[in-house]
Amino acid sequence: MSDNTKLTEKKKKFPKWSKFVTVAVFITAVAVAVPKITNNKPNNNNDTSVSDDYVSDAPERDPNAGEYVDREKESSKPEGISVPGWNTLNIPKNEKEVAVDFYNPEENEGRYQMTFELRLPNESSQGYEVLYKSGLVDPGLHIQNITLSHELEKGVYDATIHVQPYRMDEHNTATNNADLQTQLIVE
Repeated sequence: MSDNTKLTEKKKKFPKWSKFVTVAVFITAVAVAVPKITNNKPNNNNDTSVSDDYVSDAPERDPNAGEYVDREKESSKPEGISVPGWNTLNIPKNEKEVAVDFYNPEENEGRYQMTFELRLPNESSQGYEVLYKSGLVDPGLHIQNITLSHELEKGVYDATIHVQPYRMDEHNTATNNADLQTQLIVE
């Protein structure tokens, strides 16, 4: 007998009722599985509720999640008050009306106004005399012409530019100030 004949004989020996049992098992499995599969799906009236025995496997909300912050823009903002500096001021001798450039940097926009005092050291109780005092200067603005309290002789003077920032609030609250050492060159 050939191999094909043996295989055919085995097929013939397979009972006919087994096909019926296989179909019956398949139909039963489908009948049991369909209600389980469709139990957690929304029904036709747009009800999105889930059965009471449903347990979510989603994690908790992350406490570090928040609005996007552009780190480049954030790091370019100055942390404190931006105060300009002057190494020297050049002014003409025997003149009260002089040109300077006292300014409040734009970086202080919406935060700080400033005043400027040009001081020379002396023997008074304060330890200095005020040659010039400004009013409040808004961010981005400059004072380019000032009137000194008196004329100066030719020479080089150690001077101080006293910068007083004020918060731009309802009280114009004074904050920490800066005394900037400079040389006043009078020619």
